[in-house]
Amino acid sequence: MTDVQNLYKVPQRQWKRWNWLAQHVFNQTYGGMTRSIDLFVHPKAPKVDPKHFDTTAWNAAWTAADAVMGRDAVKERA
Repeated sequence: MTDVQNLYKVPQRQWKRWNWLAQHVFNQTYGGMTRSIDLFVHPKAPKVDPKHFDTTAWNAAWTAADAVMGRDAVKERA
């Protein structure tokens, strides 16, 4: 088992539900997206406020972590 640091302060209740791979995917996805906003916004679109994009990155990272866990993780919360 690998201990992954909760870099972005995901609530502990959720962080503990994810395995080490899902935790790693969350950290990498969220960190990568917030450092590279321009990769995720159309070049002709208006500039996105980083505070607003933060929500998009958080939701994408959460979805990616849940996907690593499989369908059961999504069903548990539904």
